[in-house]
Amino acid sequence: MGLPVRPFNITVVLTASSETGGGFHQSLTSLRMVALNAPEHFRIQVLDVQGTFSDEIDQLVSDGTLNRADILPASFELRTLNDRVAASSRWLYRIARILLGLWGTKVGMSAAARYLDNSESDLVYFVSPSPMAIEFQQKPFVWTLWDIAHLDTPEFPEVRTSGKFENREAFISTALRKSALTILDSRTLLSNVRTAYGIHTEKFVTIPFIPPAQVSDSPPSSSGLPEGIDELTCPYFFYPAQLWAHKNHVRIAQAVAILKAKGVEVHAVFVGKDHGSGPAIRRAVKKLGVSDQIHFLGYVEGSMIPQLYQQSAGLVMASYFGPTNIPPLEAFALKTPVVASNLHKEQLGNAALYFDPDDAEDLASKMLEIRQSKVRTDLTNNGIQRLQEIYSDAKTGNAELIKKFQLLSRRIIR
Repeated sequence: MGLPVRPFNITVVLTASSETGGGFHQSLTSLRMVALNAPEHFRIQVLDVQGTFSDEIDQLVSDGTLNRADILPASFELRTLNDRVAASSRWLYRIARILLGLWGTKVGMSAAARYLDNSESDLVYFVSPSPMAIEFQQKPFVWTLWDIAHLDTPEFPEVRTSGKFENREAFISTALRKSALTILDSRTLLSNVRTAYGIHTEKFVTIPFIPPAQVSDSPPSSSGLPEGIDELTCPYFFYPAQLWAHKNHVRIAQAVAILKAKGVEVHAVFVGKDHGSGPAIRRAVKKLGVSDQIHFLGYVEGSMIPQLYQQSAGLVMASYFGPTNIPPLEAFALKTPVVASNLHKEQLGNAALYFDPDDAEDLASKMLEIRQSKVRTDLTNNGIQRLQEIYSDAKTGNAELIKKFQLLSRRIIR
């Protein structure tokens, strides 16, 4: 079993938007890891479908992690009539697709999927849970799954309404079965996937999330706090989470109100894009009488994020989705204590205080506890230790991934 006689071409596909927050950074981390660990006979190419990673890709090229020649153009030339029928948006080709579909011919591929399926790549690696993968008719692919929250918590509108549940279930189920390999980020998720989808093969690799490189590798930020936050005289809790119902911002506001009623003034700082839940959250905040203590900053420059962590009383990770999230790992890297919903215990171990995400009283008590000097010191030290364990697990997972890539290369290259 010698090495392949030619390079094994892996195309890493980036589909996340910068607005996806942690998903954007984790996609970049996965690209960086496979590029740094790939054997010499692997050729790592990159396709940035939406063009949102250009600055980050330029940096990876600049530091020698990637070759400029291996960055594929994001414009997909439709060279043949079949290409145009399959992917063009012109009305004539849309009609052709409908007619061919009635005759049982699959023609629904997106331009990017069509481009990749007809490329010289031997294996396509999706570093985020892209539905595009299930469109492939020729190329084998490696997929990534971050959660099955639509099964865990279908009560939230972002995974239930307007066909979202059905669409999500359809592409996840198909991608898990069709992929040559699937990357998961925790043992809990692996167990849940095996139970939910009945897939008991060995085609899974567990690689935990790690903090973005710019957080873990960079010195502490010297950027000032955003206007208004820099003038606070009371402690604030930080929550970098986009405004979705499942992120549970309202529970934090309720905890702030409970503490206010006890004569304890704390604030909460929320950063992240509004995905439709903002008005309801603001109405709840107003009804609770804590509008002056809850600060919605929306999008803020990345240079401000470390300072927002470091100057806070702690991170509150209130999300119902998990069992993993990236902000607690950023907090560990920045020596910020963490209060987290109890579904994060596998990920965070003894490096966080846990609360019931349905119980604002429980959260309020943990927000008081985390202000104690000894508790903060213990959590910070435990966070540093836990982060080292996560890095070690990630190193092991990435080594396993490369081994499985090598096995696939022997099967794919003829």
